[in-house]
Amino acid sequence: MAEALKSVRELIQATAAFFEKRGVDSARLNAERLLGHVLGLARIDLYLNHDRPLAPEEIDRYRELVRQRAAGVPLQTLLGETEFYGRVFQVERGVFIPRPETERLVEAAVRLLTGGTSSWLAPLALEIGCGTGAVACSLAAEIPRLRVHASEIDPPAAALARANARRLGVAARVEVHEGSWCEPFPPTLRGHAHLLVSNPPYVRTGDLPGLQREVAEHDPRAALDGGPDGLDAYRAIAREAPAWLMPGGWIALEIGEDQALDVTGLLKDAGFSSLTVKQDYCDRDRVVTGRL
Repeated sequence: MAEALKSVRELIQATAAFFEKRGVDSARLNAERLLGHVLGLARIDLYLNHDRPLAPEEIDRYRELVRQRAAGVPLQTLLGETEFYGRVFQVERGVFIPRPETERLVEAAVRLLTGGTSSWLAPLALEIGCGTGAVACSLAAEIPRLRVHASEIDPPAAALARANARRLGVAARVEVHEGSWCEPFPPTLRGHAHLLVSNPPYVRTGDLPGLQREVAEHDPRAALDGGPDGLDAYRAIAREAPAWLMPGGWIALEIGEDQALDVTGLLKDAGFSSLTVKQDYCDRDRVVTGRL
């Protein structure tokens, strides 16, 4: 970006061209979001102020964000937030960023807890590995009487999930426990959960180097690595889930696009029935549900 380029319009045009050369997806959108972040303006306001000159310190801050984005730092990390299921969640470096396809997991969970014969007065859900709290908080916001207990092994992620629950007004019904799998859940919840939900790590260890740069270098490995065949987490969940669910309780799991057969098999062996596979917005297998 040359020194003469100091208006909103010029900076967006120059940055979009720069991002395209560096292979950044949605180059113009990235340029707009970063500049809007620096100036405190919504995207539409950028165009209402297209001739607005930028102060030198604003240009310096913007250039640094552009440099980091071109180097592979996720846009959401630079903005400090991401939108998920119609709500804004804070994100931080080192914490897994929720993806749009995981919204299908929330849709499926909401349907299981509220539809037909599964409509409970005050349902209880357990989430394994909540990360930012996107799934737990979205479920609590969508179902006003729902209580959610979530586990998270990473303390910074657990703190972030609690902060998001407070920001979204659901902290009274979302409790985050630090620990692995179901281990940190209160024993009194055993056999009482109406739903167990999780987006566990499911990438095969050997496939990790081939992931997108911003995923491989910036998402925590523990949130991605599913073991040699990608199924380690599903084996653990299938083993532990029945003890925590009530009779007739549901399970909902996000999966990799080629894992439906393996995951449904693990759940069937663990005693689950009514197994179904749901697709994401690109018609790829993404969510498995079943009933105990």
